[in-house]
Amino acid sequence: MRLRTLKPEGLAGKRVLVRIDGNVPVRAGRAVEGNYGRIARAAVGIEWLRQHGARTIVVTHLGRPAGKRVSAYSVRPVAKRLSELLGMKVAVARGIAGPVVERTVARMNDGDVLLLENVRFDPREEENSPSLARALAALADVYVNDGFGVSHRAHASVDAITSELPSYAGPLMAKEIQVLSSVVDKPAHPFVLAMGGLKMADKIPVMERLLPTADAIFVGGALATAFLKAQGLEVGASVYDEAGVEAARKLLKKGEGKIRLPADVLVAKSLRRGAKTRVVSVDAVQPNERIVDVGPASVAAALAAFKTAKTVVWNGPFGYGEGGFRDASERLARGISARTGKAITVVGGGDTVPMVEELGIADAFTLLSTGGGAMLEFLAGKKLPGVEALKA
Repeated sequence: MRLRTLKPEGLAGKRVLVRIDGNVPVRAGRAVEGNYGRIARAAVGIEWLRQHGARTIVVTHLGRPAGKRVSAYSVRPVAKRLSELLGMKVAVARGIAGPVVERTVARMNDGDVLLLENVRFDPREEENSPSLARALAALADVYVNDGFGVSHRAHASVDAITSELPSYAGPLMAKEIQVLSSVVDKPAHPFVLAMGGLKMADKIPVMERLLPTADAIFVGGALATAFLKAQGLEVGASVYDEAGVEAARKLLKKGEGKIRLPADVLVAKSLRRGAKTRVVSVDAVQPNERIVDVGPASVAAALAAFKTAKTVVWNGPFGYGEGGFRDASERLARGISARTGKAITVVGGGDTVPMVEELGIADAFTLLSTGGGAMLEFLAGKKLPGVEALKA
């Protein structure tokens, strides 16, 4: 899939409305992310626009204010983060659109960057309202979507806006789509898929879509627990998606020989950090135990498959990371990163970026996706509103 992208010629003096995904955790008034976080990577495209003389108007959401102006969800922490990254003052508009914001935009100079207030303060955003799209369009000459992580949402600043302005993909968006399209359309073989996390409804469609082209699908995390339950195994007090057990049972039949479930697991009687653990076969979990991670033999099997793979896609942790049980996920991350260059390596999921940053390997993949739900929907073959409008 090819998307329309901006050319640098003629950008000087142009008002460019850029949708980013600046929805990151905020603590003590500061946006919390590392060098490969969503805002950090969106800043690359914003800086490119600045260097070519554009007047850049940035729009994002933060949290879920439910269409109301909530001070705790102000985008000021995002502006601070952008200011640090760009080495310049990024002002926050007093609103989202309308006469006051239009006057602020009219005072911008070439190379300036302005951040609109949280677009979800306006209830019309999540309604995909044409009136909000028109109000936003009045601020700019051109629209750029560089927020892949929000592009599965049919919201006004993602979808309706594309009917009001010439619309293009930003560099972050373009790379995500280029790499993910290659995985879906023509993956190099052997193609290994690794799926973890909890929500079966998000993961099963991806597994079904990629089952015909994948050579092996390794399953971990609470996702694997649902599959083990579907096989009639005792999973004790483990967390899993009960509603997805039947779907797991059907997929096991369809994917016989390709779907690889854990043979051993790490179990504990508590989810607290420092809890006593033991490694057991999947048929030896006791009723009072919880599966908290994939066992070493199962991780070794996945790593062996990665060593010869030409395409590797991983989404979702293989252990209960919040409790500190992430040995399997860390070993997977290192194993996948070691294949980059010899294989297309794609890693995604909301818990993944902070972990690989801590490991110092965030730049060691073909693509570290900024989109959790968007990545899964794209891989599952769903049409993403924010992407469809940008097709070349």
